[in-house]
Amino acid sequence: MNHYLYKQFYRNKSYLICLIILFLAGLSSLYTGKKFLDKNEDIINKSARYQKESLEKNIAAHSDNLGLLLYYVKFNLVNETPKLSSLNIGLRDLKPSIRGVTIRNLEEQKNNSDFFNPANAAVGNFDFTFVLIFLFPLVIIAFCFNLISEDQEKGTWKLLSVQSTNLRKLIDAKIIIRCIVIVALYFLLLIMAVLFIKISIDIPFIIFIISGLLYILFWFVLCRWIIGFQKSSASNALTLIICWISMNFIIPMTGNMIIQKIYPINEGLKAQIEQREGYHNKWDEAKAPTMQKFYQIYPQFSKYKVDENISSSYVWYYAMQHLGDAESQESSKQYHMKMQRRNDASVYLGYLFPTIHTQLVQSQLAKTGMENQLQYAEGLRTFHEKQRLFFYPYIFSEQKADVIDWSKHTVKTFSDAEKTNLLQVFLPYFILIILLTILSQQKFRKLC
Repeated sequence: MNHYLYKQFYRNKSYLICLIILFLAGLSSLYTGKKFLDKNEDIINKSARYQKESLEKNIAAHSDNLGLLLYYVKFNLVNETPKLSSLNIGLRDLKPSIRGVTIRNLEEQKNNSDFFNPANAAVGNFDFTFVLIFLFPLVIIAFCFNLISEDQEKGTWKLLSVQSTNLRKLIDAKIIIRCIVIVALYFLLLIMAVLFIKISIDIPFIIFIISGLLYILFWFVLCRWIIGFQKSSASNALTLIICWISMNFIIPMTGNMIIQKIYPINEGLKAQIEQREGYHNKWDEAKAPTMQKFYQIYPQFSKYKVDENISSSYVWYYAMQHLGDAESQESSKQYHMKMQRRNDASVYLGYLFPTIHTQLVQSQLAKTGMENQLQYAEGLRTFHEKQRLFFYPYIFSEQKADVIDWSKHTVKTFSDAEKTNLLQVFLPYFILIILLTILSQQKFRKLC
């Protein structure tokens, strides 16, 4: 019987066309991911060369004035980009994977970025996760929506009921055949990704594979439940398409609007304004209060005194720069905290809807999600402080550039060490799949 069902499936040209289109879409997504990785690596390599050339140029021009030299020089911090990010580009297309900062105030530099076409940003990238989340379910729906209704509408259902001793097993065999084909295509694309992009087969990649596999199984079980109602083909197709649209568009967009309403974020702009006012106002203020605040933060620099009547001083200048950041620190923390809460709310919503959950899980594994961006922002803050505290003593003691070993100041890399909680990843899938299996099983009992 199964042999006959296999033949019946493969003789359907529409199914084969669907599989070919899905395969080509998968290949296109892999190509998009490879291009993204190549472009990213090219930018990082150029940035390393640019930092070296910038250092050499500024050392030659300002070797006697370290304060002025470090006004211009930028130090780059790379957000490590695993090859798995080629399968889920996530926020990496909007947020740069490398940032260069001077030792001046951080808050302003933190938000400097390239301009993007908002229309392109709204569409997003055609990466592998996009194909998995949006296109795989459509093909699964096309394969399964009429598994029962087709025979009922053709008038062959009664004949099947007479010839088959167990109709439930027959329908399940058809679903399993379709599931095997879709899963085989899924693994074929992943094998091609490993060969083409050279993705390492490590723990994150294995979790990535399993999450995608469970997502596919979820859609098959959902289809099994819907067709179990024994409605017409049109009704089944409409119901499944409504589920697809709701889970992919309506619920995520509505959820996003509600989350934005609950956690409005005005602190990003506020932090920048506070930083600018905090810094610029100090040009018109007495130097002593500024230096007192700076010494309270960094008492180790209290030996570098600033005369009130002196026209310019790098100690005073960099103190003003830092106090601009210090005065916007509370708003910056609020911004970070609200972004984290928004992300947490999205994670909780994803527990109920596998489309959101799969997107979030795979972006977390690929280090392209909001968690990674928040971690990287903290890493950039730590890096900036480390650079400042290293150079301050040399600047404040009016040293020359040749006292510093500049060869050690190469591009640094930030590694996101956040671990994945397997229970949080897999439990939502298991609950939904088991629940839908039980519900569909109750419907399928009526077929026997």
